[in-house]
Amino acid sequence: MAILSPVMSYIVDKEVGFPIPSEKEKINRLLRRYRNILAQHPSRSDTPEIMFGIADLLVGRGELGDHTEALRIYDEILLRNPPDYLKSRALIGKAELLIGVPQDFGNAISLCEKARAILGRNVAEFFDAKTYIVEAELRLARRDKGDWARALELINHVVKEKGAHWYFRGRALLSKAEIILYRNPNDLASALKTVDFSLKELASRPDDYFTNKGKIVKSEILTRRARKGDLPKAEKLLSEVVKMSFSYRDLIARAKLDLADIVAHPKAAKLLKDVHEMEGLDPYLTEKASLVEQALKEKKKK
Repeated sequence: MAILSPVMSYIVDKEVGFPIPSEKEKINRLLRRYRNILAQHPSRSDTPEIMFGIADLLVGRGELGDHTEALRIYDEILLRNPPDYLKSRALIGKAELLIGVPQDFGNAISLCEKARAILGRNVAEFFDAKTYIVEAELRLARRDKGDWARALELINHVVKEKGAHWYFRGRALLSKAEIILYRNPNDLASALKTVDFSLKELASRPDDYFTNKGKIVKSEILTRRARKGDLPKAEKLLSEVVKMSFSYRDLIARAKLDLADIVAHPKAAKLLKDVHEMEGLDPYLTEKASLVEQALKEKKKK
């Protein structure tokens, strides 16, 4: 699950019961409560705030359809002409949900810029730090001319701010490690050090998307370095991602492809088959699958 905003995290933490409920159970309980409040009193003056709480909880829960519903709620909040503090939160919430929608990258980046202009560029503030990292991740995914350079500027702005929220610092360090790996492939020591810092920041969120992505990036660094013991370490990290309980399809596909590149043939072929059967993957993963498959064929010829 994604991390909740400080406001909703505090409210979730206040939920008690016996036996002690899981975080997801607390979120479900709050969702029922907030939806019931809106159903009974749709004209409350604080309706936009309650709507934002519901959207935040849906993003945090991350079940099938949750992000689509949260996106709809953010749009509805923005149509209500909310106060600036709420408008900025809805803008950046919407932008984050568009990271996986390539045709909306330009719009999402614009939303980040608008939110940051409202918030006043204070990286120590949770939602402001979020605007920097979401925009950086969007630019890294879009890859237009100048995007990676701008992404690095945004990332460094968060990394250098001592008061930045730990979660966004962790995401910033992870993106920086990935940039080093693919733009400066000879600087593996720096990439490994940076991803280790990232994983340390995210250690309290073992099931988080970015924690698992960090394991993949670290495994790719180790595979490229290929010192004694590196490949077994990489295989262990990738196996942990493949077996994780949350269905982050793109991460699982990436982990399986990386694993297929370093394990023996029968297992590698099975991993490739699994990826080929996954629908709707990012084009770069489909391309990577073809490259790994070709490499596997060449190994068999030897």
